[in-house]
Amino acid sequence: MSQEKKAPIYLRQIITQYYDRLTKKEKHIADYFIKNQYSLFTLSVEEIARQTGASTATIVRFAQHMGFSGYNQLKNQLINEVKEKMRPEDRFKLLTQNQNKISACMRIAKQEVENINKTLDKLDRERYGTFIDALKKAKSVFTLGIGISSIMARLTAYWLNQAGLKTHYCDQQEHSFIERLINLKKGDLVLGFSFPPYSRDTIRAMKFCFERDLTCLSISDKLSSPIVKWSHEYLIVQTKNLMFTNSISALSMLINSIATEIALLNKKRLVRNIDFIYELLKEDYHT
Repeated sequence: MSQEKKAPIYLRQIITQYYDRLTKKEKHIADYFIKNQYSLFTLSVEEIARQTGASTATIVRFAQHMGFSGYNQLKNQLINEVKEKMRPEDRFKLLTQNQNKISACMRIAKQEVENINKTLDKLDRERYGTFIDALKKAKSVFTLGIGISSIMARLTAYWLNQAGLKTHYCDQQEHSFIERLINLKKGDLVLGFSFPPYSRDTIRAMKFCFERDLTCLSISDKLSSPIVKWSHEYLIVQTKNLMFTNSISALSMLINSIATEIALLNKKRLVRNIDFIYELLKEDYHT
């Protein structure tokens, strides 16, 4: 059985929990934090003391009464909450350029490693196995998405075909998604990709297939993503990026792992296919 993940606890919840135990002055500080919590992360303890008319020592004690070691730990909680709530384009506006050009590369690498690690940490193994089983049992797989999701849908179709699954990538150049999917039959499977900003066309296509009792799988960035509602199974990946687009490193890792698992299940047939293709290629290439 998979372990249930704990929901994050936000500062507003912490303050509410301790509010009745605070002094009158600390309650005034608590009210100020609740009212301004998404702008306080830029302020020092001295600046907050001036804004609230309290001493810096009182601000520190307030943080400690909330269960933090001091104001700096409370501030880190605020920063993490703001990062979670901000749109990617807002985070990008806060970036500053460093004269050391390699620093951007290092920051990106650090973020990508974090994306992969957090995706693996939150990966439900039972759901992951069910996801792969559904793909393996499908007569045909149809992948779809818009924007960067379309790139990943196309890549997934390529990898799954390489792994031995009959997979088709759906694009909208000649037909809408629904026009492409209307002829699907029982046993076919739709795999949708959806990341912010969530495409209505993708959600509409998934809803259409779900209501026709076709097997629907999805990969997205959070449980509240609208595509999850129209999915029999789903996987969640972290896509945080320094730019205002979604990162694809954790997503690529996840798709690669799925394709590899399926390829191992089809190993004997794939080896025969590889040997056959190699013999054909020898006629056209020098080896």
